Amino acid sequence: MFLTDRLPSFKQALTAMPVIIAVLVFLYRGIGPHMWRVRLHAAQFFSRFPQQYVPIPAKVLPPPESEFVGVWDEPPEIVRQQLTEDYAFKQLFRAYLHAYNRQENMTYEVASCAYRPNGITGQWQLHVRLFPTGDGRTDVWAHWELNPNVAPLSHLRREGYDPDRGEQKLRELLDDHVWDRDTWEPA
Repeated sequence: MFLTDRLPSFKQALTAMPVIIAVLVFLYRGIGPHMWRVRLHAAQFFSRFPQQYVPIPAKVLPPPESEFVGVWDEPPEIVRQQLTEDYAFKQLFRAYLHAYNRQENMTYEVASCAYRPNGITGQWQLHVRLFPTGDGRTDVWAHWELNPNVAPLSHLRREGYDPDRGEQKLRELLDDHVWDRDTWEPA
């Protein structure tokens, strides 16, 4: 018996498609809000190994200093919830894992979210990462970049990558209602 004898017909595959889509949507809705936990555990796991032996997509990297925007005076779980529920950010699975040393403790990102002003197929996205400060507040890092769903190779080459524009877009989006500009300083 050949493998092709076991494959479903086009009609069978087409009939199964709504069920497959429903299952994928169900999984996304179930896992989506907890994506940060999946990423956190992956970063904690892969950071245990010498990074030169870890595959590139699983390496744990420090966030670029140029992306630091400031400190949001709310805990990460509140900030993550506000970004995803109030500002239409989507949690990312396909993004490099980040962590950095804060006061001699490894601090792992607790959210990697994207806001795509023109939807999932729009050309650009605002990528925001959140890290706990240890005192109940949230370090915010951001950059503007090409959407990997639209331009995957250009995204990986960092074409259009702009941390300053990321900060500008984040501040415009949140319209300074979230923080007092004078007190939003690095921790």
